[in-house]
Amino acid sequence: MQARVITETALRDRRSGMDRRSDERLRDPDRRALVRRVAERVPEEIRRDLEGWQKTGTSGPDLFERLISRTGVCLAQSFAVGPEDVAILLVKDQGRLLRFAYPLPHYAGRTNVFPVHVSSIAGEVLVSRRGRIDNDVGQVRHLDIYERIRGKEKRSLEIQKMVTAPLLLPGGKAFGVVQVSRRGKSSKEAAPDFPSFDLLKLRDLGRELGPIIHQEVPTDF
Repeated sequence: MQARVITETALRDRRSGMDRRSDERLRDPDRRALVRRVAERVPEEIRRDLEGWQKTGTSGPDLFERLISRTGVCLAQSFAVGPEDVAILLVKDQGRLLRFAYPLPHYAGRTNVFPVHVSSIAGEVLVSRRGRIDNDVGQVRHLDIYERIRGKEKRSLEIQKMVTAPLLLPGGKAFGVVQVSRRGKSSKEAAPDFPSFDLLKLRDLGRELGPIIHQEVPTDF
């Protein structure tokens, strides 16, 4: 049975042979190759779009919103979820606060901010700089602000499963987190659990996307 909580540390232990219950899928060369392809393709597509917008004179907040929106859509496609099931949060106030940058309805309000050290999955991942999977979010203390985003069905559904990874800069500094979720009235309705390789994929994407996003964050973010 898939573990309800999977941490990046546990994945490293498994790959090193310290956990005999190792997820065989982590050693599947085809899956690892897929993770690498996604981690290379998505940032390259976003860089290409960014260069195109810059050539047309787009800059400042407009450029950031285009970039963050494109990033959210690309991540949603990579994990086969809806765009509203992706969240990107960035630090502000010298790292004391986390603020939603995506979905854009949350960013536009400029009020969706919370302390890094309040009990939240995002805050824990930011501080530890290690990703995690929560396949039973209801059993974890977390903020419900993200769940109040309405999707295409115009109804609010609870997040049942979530994979979270830090956005990292060269050198390892975390300046935000990215989350991909599955919602539903129940865990069963929310589709399958996130497997271990989804954490590897999001972690690698966080490393590649971090520098791209960071360079376009508005000074008044």
